[in-house]
Amino acid sequence: MKALAILLLILLSILSFSCSDQSNLINNKESGKILLKIDRANAPSSVTLITATLSREGYSNITSTLNLLSDSTADLLMDNIPAGNWHLKVDAMNDSMVVLYTGETDVNILAGFVTNINLNLIPTGQGTGSIYIYVTWGGTNINYQWIDNPTNPVLQSSGNYFDNYGVAQPVIIYDENKYKMWYHGDGGNAKKYVLYAESSDGKNWVKHPVPVLSPGAAGSWDSWAVQPCIVIKESGIYKMYYTGYSNQYDPWFIGMATSVDGINWTKKPNPILSSGSGWEYQISASSIIKKNNQYYLYYNGRNAAYNEKIGLAISNDGINFTKYSGNPILTNDKPWEGSGVMCPIIYQENNIYKMVYMSAQGTGFGLAQSSDGINWTKDPQNPFFRKDQTANGWGNSNIAYPNVVRVNNDFRIYYSGAANSYNPYYKIGFLKRTN
Repeated sequence: MKALAILLLILLSILSFSCSDQSNLINNKESGKILLKIDRANAPSSVTLITATLSREGYSNITSTLNLLSDSTADLLMDNIPAGNWHLKVDAMNDSMVVLYTGETDVNILAGFVTNINLNLIPTGQGTGSIYIYVTWGGTNINYQWIDNPTNPVLQSSGNYFDNYGVAQPVIIYDENKYKMWYHGDGGNAKKYVLYAESSDGKNWVKHPVPVLSPGAAGSWDSWAVQPCIVIKESGIYKMYYTGYSNQYDPWFIGMATSVDGINWTKKPNPILSSGSGWEYQISASSIIKKNNQYYLYYNGRNAAYNEKIGLAISNDGINFTKYSGNPILTNDKPWEGSGVMCPIIYQENNIYKMVYMSAQGTGFGLAQSSDGINWTKDPQNPFFRKDQTANGWGNSNIAYPNVVRVNNDFRIYYSGAANSYNPYYKIGFLKRTN
């Protein structure tokens, strides 16, 4: 089926402002607009009329209509909307006024804030769409697809003491006109090392001959394993956030190391984030973004029963972090997610934060979206990639550790995969976005 793309742009203008706490008040002088942009060319031929209705307790409904056959524009404007929480319902009808597709969501209009919303319209009688979801008409996601690289894997064990049991957890940045990858090598018995490789095309890699970060001395908090989680570069300095532990069954911690060349690293002596109790008995870092001059560190935690959840910690300097009081920010509530969600990778596109995450059992990858980096909405079409979609079955047993890499308009997800129970050792490959 064809698809109709609807982009809601909430444009807010401040007419008055007060510094007092107005979280529970409505100021009717603060109003905004909603502009629905319709992809007329790709609309199903049966759809001729689009209606959008905003409803809110204590207010009259606001309705606007667009005729795809007669109106000269493909935009539907709703003006002078008081700031606050509204419910938006969009219906797509045929020329007999029969609703063929429908979608709805709650929209929070905040004065002075611009929000992009993708609304999903699906066939009538099969449910409704929700905020931050791609538009489909009962078919597949038309915005893009993720295709496995046909020559996967692109990196595997070299048979040394530091990676004899596989390589995994790729952390990649594009820097100095080349791809740079830090990944962990499995030395057996949960012994982990940080390894390094470079590539000009992201497919053919040249490995550094020895680990670039090794477990600490006996008695230290990271004496048994170090696993790379995040690498960023600020003011010419590489900063690595890594997971470390002295015993795989005891609490895990998040540490930090710095480097001027990405190869020779200096560890900070103490963890920058420690595990807790309950759902975060063991923690592992996954992604970091900078928002309003603050560092948002996303991590996954698991309890003694290996149930995985995703949490957030915030810092002003990238070193001293405070865990978000509303943790966990993402949990498993879908059948495909099994016993948990983990390994969140955050990136930004079109002013929307997007999260790629995995199921705890390594069966597939999911997508969630957010306007603030804290409150997330999962895509109902998750998982968008499953282990049985790996090229030539190279990841049929398990896929894990997604890492999004964007170079201009080229999007890739590097990840780890294992073929089967007879070949359980991780290798590294990647997905590529179609557009």
